[in-house]
Amino acid sequence: MASALEHVAWETCLVDPQPDRALEAYARQKTGIPVPSIRYFTPVPWLARALIDLHPEYGLLLHLDQNVADLLTLIVSQENSCRFCYAVQRMLLWGQGMSEARIQRLEQELSAGLAPRTAAAIAFGRTQSRLGPAAARDACQALRRAGFGEEEMKEIAFTVAATDFLNRAYTIPAIPVRALERMPDQLLSWLLRPIINRIMERHRSRGQATPLERAPSYPYARLIERCAGLPSAPVLGRIIEEMWVSPHLTRRCKLLIFAVIARGLGCEVCAQEISKALEAEGLNEPMLARVLTHLDAPELDETERLLMRFARETIWFEPAALQRRARSLRDRLSVPQLIEVIGVTALSNGLCRMNAMVMDHS
Repeated sequence: MASALEHVAWETCLVDPQPDRALEAYARQKTGIPVPSIRYFTPVPWLARALIDLHPEYGLLLHLDQNVADLLTLIVSQENSCRFCYAVQRMLLWGQGMSEARIQRLEQELSAGLAPRTAAAIAFGRTQSRLGPAAARDACQALRRAGFGEEEMKEIAFTVAATDFLNRAYTIPAIPVRALERMPDQLLSWLLRPIINRIMERHRSRGQATPLERAPSYPYARLIERCAGLPSAPVLGRIIEEMWVSPHLTRRCKLLIFAVIARGLGCEVCAQEISKALEAEGLNEPMLARVLTHLDAPELDETERLLMRFARETIWFEPAALQRRARSLRDRLSVPQLIEVIGVTALSNGLCRMNAMVMDHS
C-alpha cells in the first residue's frame, strides 16, 4: 500500500534512541500499544510526554467529531510533508478497517465525496498550514458559514495546531519511517489488524468539560484561558508550563525562538505577548527589533545567535533541507539542547497558528 508521501526525501535520523522505562510505560498506558518513537525524545521529558498527550483522540475533543479530526490530521500531515505522521495516521485509518482503495481515493482528492462540514474543516486545515495567521479571518468565516459553532472551531484550530506541532517534532530529527510505511504490506500486520484496532479503540475516548486548575501566568496564558472548559486546555497549558521551565535552553532563548516564528508568520497577537515577556528578560523593543530584522544582534549569546535563523526555517520547509540544517546544529549543541530546540520550534509553530485563529477571530 504505497503512501502518497513516499517520494518525499527523508534524511537519516539525527539522534539516537535512548530507552526510558518510565516514559515508555507512560506512552503504552496512554495508547495501549508500544510507542518506539518516544525513545528519540526521552532526554527532554516534557517533549516526550507532549508527543503522546497532544493526540486529540485521547480525550481532548468534546465538540468536534473524531472522524473529522482524523481526516484533519491526515491532510495537515500531507500539507507539511511529514512522512512519519502521515504514515501513522494512514495506519490508523487502515487499522480501523478502511480499505486501501478508499485511502488512496482520500489521498488523491481528500475533500471529494465528503459532507460539506467535513470538507470545510479540511479546507481550514489546508489554509492554516499553507498560509497561517494571514488567512485566519477568512478561514474562520468559512467555518462559520459551514455551520460550525465557536467551541467546535476552537477544537478544529487545536487539532490542526497539534498536528503542526507533531509534524515538525518528528520531521526535524528525521525519525525513521520506512518500516512504518511498510507495515500494511506485511502478513503479520494483516493478522493482527483486528486486535490492534480493538486495543486502540479502547484507548480512544471523548473528552469532558474540564476547568483549569488555576489561572495560568506564562506566555500564551491568554490562549489557554480562551479555551477554558475544553478538555484540551489544561493539557496544553501543562505542556506549555513544562516547556518554559525545562532547563536545557534559557527562557530568553525560547522566547526569542517564539518571537522569530511569530514575526515570520505575521501574528501580531503572538508578537505582542512575547515582546512583553522579553522585556522582563532585559531585551527592550529596539534590541528585539534588531534581532527580528537581522536574526542577529550583539546582545545575543552564542546559542541564541545559532538558533535564530533555524527557528525561521521551521515555518515553511522541505523536510530533507530542514533535516540537514538541524544536523548542522548537532555538533554545537548538547543532545538535550538539540531535542529541546526541536520541541520549542515545533510547539511555537503550532501555538502561533492556533493563537491567531482563537484569539483574533473567535
